[in-house]
Amino acid sequence: MTRTSVRSWLARTIISFSIGVIVVALTVESVFHLGLFQRLELSSIDYRFLYRGVNTSVRDSSNVVIVDIQDDAIASLPVPFPWPRDYYARLVRNLQRAGARAVAIDLIFDSPDTHGPAGDSSLRAALRETHFVVLAGKREQDQERYELHLLRNDYGNIFFSTDSAVGLVNIQSDVDGEYRLYTPFYKMDVGEDSTIAVPTFAFAVLNKVLGFPPFTTAKSVGRSFLYAGKEIPQYDPTSIMINYYGPNGTFRHYHFHDVIDDKTFKTVEEIQTGQDVNTFDDPDFGYLYDGTFKDKIVLVGVTMPEYKDLFPVSIGRGRQRGDNQMYGVEIHANMIENILRDDFLRIQSSRVEVPEVMLLVMITFMITASLRDRARGRQILMEFAGFVIVAMLLVAVLWTALWLFVHRNYVVSIVSPLAGVLAGYIGSTAYNLVTERRQRALIKTMFSTYVNPSVVDELITNPEKLTLGGQRRELTVMFSDIEGFTTISQSMDPEHLVKLLNEFLDTMSAVIFEHNGTLDKYEGDAIMAFWGAPIPQQNHALLACKSAIAMRDSLKELNRSWIEDGRPPFPMRIGVNTGEMIVGNMGSTGKFAYTVIGDSVNLASRLEGANKEYRSNIMVSGRTYDLVKDVIVGRELDHITVKGRSEPVAVYELLGDREKLTDAGVLGFLEEYAEGMKWYHEHRWDSAFAAFEKALAHAPNDYPTRLHVDRCSRFMTMSPGECSDIVVLREK
Repeated sequence: MTRTSVRSWLARTIISFSIGVIVVALTVESVFHLGLFQRLELSSIDYRFLYRGVNTSVRDSSNVVIVDIQDDAIASLPVPFPWPRDYYARLVRNLQRAGARAVAIDLIFDSPDTHGPAGDSSLRAALRETHFVVLAGKREQDQERYELHLLRNDYGNIFFSTDSAVGLVNIQSDVDGEYRLYTPFYKMDVGEDSTIAVPTFAFAVLNKVLGFPPFTTAKSVGRSFLYAGKEIPQYDPTSIMINYYGPNGTFRHYHFHDVIDDKTFKTVEEIQTGQDVNTFDDPDFGYLYDGTFKDKIVLVGVTMPEYKDLFPVSIGRGRQRGDNQMYGVEIHANMIENILRDDFLRIQSSRVEVPEVMLLVMITFMITASLRDRARGRQILMEFAGFVIVAMLLVAVLWTALWLFVHRNYVVSIVSPLAGVLAGYIGSTAYNLVTERRQRALIKTMFSTYVNPSVVDELITNPEKLTLGGQRRELTVMFSDIEGFTTISQSMDPEHLVKLLNEFLDTMSAVIFEHNGTLDKYEGDAIMAFWGAPIPQQNHALLACKSAIAMRDSLKELNRSWIEDGRPPFPMRIGVNTGEMIVGNMGSTGKFAYTVIGDSVNLASRLEGANKEYRSNIMVSGRTYDLVKDVIVGRELDHITVKGRSEPVAVYELLGDREKLTDAGVLGFLEEYAEGMKWYHEHRWDSAFAAFEKALAHAPNDYPTRLHVDRCSRFMTMSPGECSDIVVLREK
């Protein structure tokens, strides 16, 4: 091996090792806790559940069944919901008669029965008689993830003193809002410097079933929880990953009203028809005799969406977005079943994940770099071979993760190994490019990173344009800005803010380029662009206005997707003006930029800010609107005087393309509004008031119309010398 090849091998080893360290730092959450790819990893777990599908054996052989409180039960019972507590007492007694092992009621009884004290007395008696009921408790969450404030000594359930078997129903969501984890206990403040560990609902139920004292909790030992002689793998120091058996409805459900419908109870149907059905204790088909609840753990819970006990979980039906919602009672059922079956998900340790990622990075880097060394005129073939190897490694990582999850209940990381393979390939590609082409100066590529490609092409064709100076021409300039961006930025962490802002700027820039605009600059969240230069455009005003409308429409789509993902929307304002301005390369001999300056440019900036006075989105000057009104529908907003100008400017709001805006109601509104503006400028306040009132009938919430109604109402009470249809806008 020559000295050169040794140096090359050492350089590749060091570079690939460094890339591996970077990948580990960015992706292995359990080591550095950056959270950059945490949501992707969590989403990959959801895909594994979907790939594995439903465990059908649970439906027929589960230890847990559910008695649900839903709309049918509310309609079938004679007393409206919330029901008197003697209904629950009857339920508890009937389930004991039917042979249930335990009953857990996933409802918070935090106040006395609204139907009278008799119901509370009846339920207390049933709890004492059966002694196999677990109650639900809930506590206010503290800053710490596992420590909760103790609100009262009854854990939010007035029946706690009757039977101290209580479980906290608090569950924690992951960073993406989905519920994959279950906390076995919470520490509760019971006094100064004093806490008590209280089991969560599933573990409280198991305490009752296994005959443990009510406040028995799992013990954290190493990377496991010890409970009832079982080792339960931890996902993190305080939680367990739930091994969901299927989507909502996987466990068998029975209706509340059917369980309490015995021969001593009348449902609404029985009262109306006069016929007894008695679904609980009928000798032929009643639950009392058919073994439905024999030796079962029965969870009682509400399964109505309006009760807000519905949570997004790892597994859904996979048919449409949002079908992964699961009622809280089913989440508890999954956890109980996991423990009784010893059916746990084991999580890959970082001690295994880190070497795996490092090895994948280095193998990928070395193999693909070596293939390029051997190209010798077969570059395409070697690149294809490298691509195939990388693809095979990616498939192997995915297949292994899926197989281990389905057949071994083992959750290995997917994102970090995939990132390692890709980073190794990309790193070797970059290394190859640098070593082979480091002497080349790619001027065009450098320019294209910060100016419009059309400017680059123009400069390449006419290099004399690189000199300083400019030309006076009529152009159209646009300014856009995100309204309230400072407030939005203060409510978000920097990583998510930058991601959203980049997505916004990318989308808006693409729209500008699509309409042949020149992107002048970004200033934080603001964008400046112009039309008509460097390539002359006869229809520059129309292109700018169409671009503004397209930007507004694109932002609506962006905001819709952001809202669905729980992210804040970006409201945007746009100002457009057409007029004479200086265009050219401005700056010093060492650094300059192709841009526009002049009073017409300043006016466009003022119009962008003036939108907030009229709660409009796109404001254009009268000159611009005159050039586009045959194609674009707009409406006059006002005559305003802005800072830096003594003469008033007519301003218009752009609404949309004339060919597409055909709604009769909108057109009727615009006709009445235009009539109002006509009388308004003639200072005939009463006629203008009447026309604006008619316009409001079409659009009651339209702010500019209401603004003019208020002005006309005020002007009608003033002397003519005090009234003016010119508004002076002062910057705040």
